[in-house]
Amino acid sequence: MIDLFVWEWEWQLPLIATLAIAELGFIAVWARRTSSGVGERRSWPALALFTAGLLVFALAVMSPIGANDERLLSSHMIEHDLLMWVAAPLLALGSLALVADGRRLPAALRRSIAFLARPIVAFTISTVLLWAWHAPPAYGLALISLPVHGVEHLSFIVAYIIYWWPLIATPSMLGGLQSSAGRAGYLLAGAMQSGLLGALLTFATSLWYPHYALVPGATVASALADQRLAGAIMWYPGAIVFALAAALTLRAPATEPLAIAG
Repeated sequence: MIDLFVWEWEWQLPLIATLAIAELGFIAVWARRTSSGVGERRSWPALALFTAGLLVFALAVMSPIGANDERLLSSHMIEHDLLMWVAAPLLALGSLALVADGRRLPAALRRSIAFLARPIVAFTISTVLLWAWHAPPAYGLALISLPVHGVEHLSFIVAYIIYWWPLIATPSMLGGLQSSAGRAGYLLAGAMQSGLLGALLTFATSLWYPHYALVPGATVASALADQRLAGAIMWYPGAIVFALAAALTLRAPATEPLAIAG
């Protein structure tokens, strides 16, 4: 299987430009809030967290991990894990400080955040998109269409920023869960649905995505073994991330954000 792996980076100028614009836009808003004295205590961590989230996004998509996502399902799954479990919470944590005082936001934006960050809405959006994109028709289309593949990555980032938001926001912020028990239950629900998808991939006896058996040097047997590895990659690291977040949630007082947000 390792013979299928390539070690070069896949530089994507449109993506680099998009990430640069996102960083510059965030810096502009961050600098404005800092100069106005709003949230100054947390301004530098916010900038660092948001920047780290963009760097993880770039690493996932353009490094050899992303460059091999059309050759190995396991590589593609690592890419998705980095987007959902690392980049998205970092971007959410970075953005949180800029909207901590919801009263300063435009009314339309405040209403949108309040709606999307409702736990049932956030959970539903992230779950539906995760399962929809891993359904064979949608996944196969993403493999043969670069624009569709880009939409897939963007939707994972957006959906999981929304998913993590109710967890990391304080109860007084827009969308914040009201209790530690609520945050723990919310995490458990997220862990169960993603773990189920990983388990189905791990124990499947047939290929979900025949594309990987057609890669030069691959066979049906090697593609099936790679599929099982991919399922384990979704299942186990995801469980570790959720367990860590749950531990931090249970330790956090009900009136404070998740410990990693400080």
